[in-house]
Amino acid sequence: MPRVLYIHTQALRAASPHARRTFEMLGLLRRAGLDVDVLTLPGGDPWPKGLAGRVCRTLPVPFARTLPPYGTGPRRRWATAAMALAAAGILLRERYDAVHCADRSVRLGAWLAWLFGVRLVFEWRSASGHDLTAWARGLGRRLLRQVGLVITDRPCRAAGLRETGLLGRLAVIPPLPAPAVAPLPPPPARPRGATQRFRLAALSPAGDLSDLGLLEEALPRLLDRPNLRVSVIGGTPADAERFRRACAARLPAEAQPDVRPAPEGAADFLAAVAGADLVFLPAAAGALPPPELLDAMAAQRALLAVRSPAYEGLLGPGNAMLIRADARDLVAAVLRHLRAPLLCAEHACAAAETLARDRSAAACADALRACYALALEGGAAP
Repeated sequence: MPRVLYIHTQALRAASPHARRTFEMLGLLRRAGLDVDVLTLPGGDPWPKGLAGRVCRTLPVPFARTLPPYGTGPRRRWATAAMALAAAGILLRERYDAVHCADRSVRLGAWLAWLFGVRLVFEWRSASGHDLTAWARGLGRRLLRQVGLVITDRPCRAAGLRETGLLGRLAVIPPLPAPAVAPLPPPPARPRGATQRFRLAALSPAGDLSDLGLLEEALPRLLDRPNLRVSVIGGTPADAERFRRACAARLPAEAQPDVRPAPEGAADFLAAVAGADLVFLPAAAGALPPPELLDAMAAQRALLAVRSPAYEGLLGPGNAMLIRADARDLVAAVLRHLRAPLLCAEHACAAAETLARDRSAAACADALRACYALALEGGAAP
């Protein structure tokens, strides 16, 4: 079984999107049959059991928990030096087939690969805000020769990558839903249509509810219907309280939405959306689908989303309703779902089927296994 040293250059913040992708990748590596150990900075949250054979930590780094995933500065240099010393000590004592680096640690990984004769696998994340092709051009071919495999979370332009020599060493592993999110029963049929109680849940991909202005504008026209209930989910308790106060200033007491902080874990998420007939997602930034979309699809919920590139790769007329960023369109779309007896159930089932087909963890693990095998054999290197 190939052994991999996974270098995680942060103190773990388990609730962050950054940690979610790390957990996802570690789970896929284990599922692909690799023996993985983790080297990380101290001072973070406890690591979930079962993701790695063992978790090693470096010497202390000042204020490691607040160190951002990307960027430079004295603390980052200190952390890199601590990581290099710890990794060198581990690789001197034990044999590994590959070093797996995430974030911006490719130079550290290349140095370790050169010094200890192991293959380098580098994980590129779109959250860095940089273009992979432009970044690779800046590294130079000498350093890139150490890279046996690049894992990205989204497709990249082939023309530019061909110039860097990385094109044949690229594996696209898209974001996946949380593995603990299981399908809920689809929303029930609505034989009484508009007179039957209807529940709308709004999720905030921004995380702080700042993206729900469209819903705030639409709420007065939605909550004048006594059979419609709205819940708002996202942000910290303080964010939720601010949103609650903003709604209280605009709406009568009997028409207030239920506002709750972002779920903590898969069980909390499932409980938050279990009673919803329809889940609303505001426009999301970037091209990657946000975790809220993936988890809602995996939970088999009907979706209403503001049209944006982050959604359009997975959602379409057959499994969801996409609307313009207009409060009148939002109201009309909710009312259409409220009156249609089977629309929510049909879209919920179709969304779950789409996700199972296009974002299969088993298929991603198989692809990762094949790409890793090629990289470890040396066939992927120029």
